[in-house]
Amino acid sequence: MLNFYLFLFLALASTVDAGAWSRSKGEGFTMTSLQVTAPSFTEPASFYYSNFSEFGLTDSITFGADLGHSVSGESKLIAFLRHPILALKDKHHFAAELGVGEIAGEFILRPGLFYGRGLAHHNSSGWLAIDVLFEHHVRLQKTDFKADFTYGITSSGGFKTILQMQSGRQAGDPKFLRFAPSLAIPMGSATHLELGGSLNLIGEPEYGLKIGIWKEF
Repeated sequence: MLNFYLFLFLALASTVDAGAWSRSKGEGFTMTSLQVTAPSFTEPASFYYSNFSEFGLTDSITFGADLGHSVSGESKLIAFLRHPILALKDKHHFAAELGVGEIAGEFILRPGLFYGRGLAHHNSSGWLAIDVLFEHHVRLQKTDFKADFTYGITSSGGFKTILQMQSGRQAGDPKFLRFAPSLAIPMGSATHLELGGSLNLIGEPEYGLKIGIWKEF
């Protein structure tokens, strides 16, 4: 499985990842969201709260916190540092991250690799992103994998259309693949309201709806 994700990361390295860019010193970003998922429209739903925040300690070191649910669906609290490792022709950006924290009460190490590239269109801008994370449970000696592939467009007026493929595998379980499109609606100069959905393509049947607030500061 590790070889599978490394292959995906390398094969798609002509695309991009939002996590590959550092926050400027003193600048930050936070996102709070609520997601509702269910195996069908007639079965009971599950509700998940999450918060993701990051802040530029320097122009090259970003500190962040990730609260919510992990690949396994268990509650998590991860703090991380991210640093750029390579930029090619000022287009292809690579970064590495190391996170530590807890998932379901177990101590976790979470290394990550990121790739990103900005895109320019006639009347809009955009980005491509790949985020690869490894959630290693130290005591249990098992590792869960997650890889997200994102294509986003920022159109006139600040509206953002986001198409994301989410893949991963919890140790001992089959891999999953999920399509998760969303629309981010500007609510001021530094705030967006995100409305989205999700559909499992591989793995257990599951549908989802998401509402979230982004804010830059």
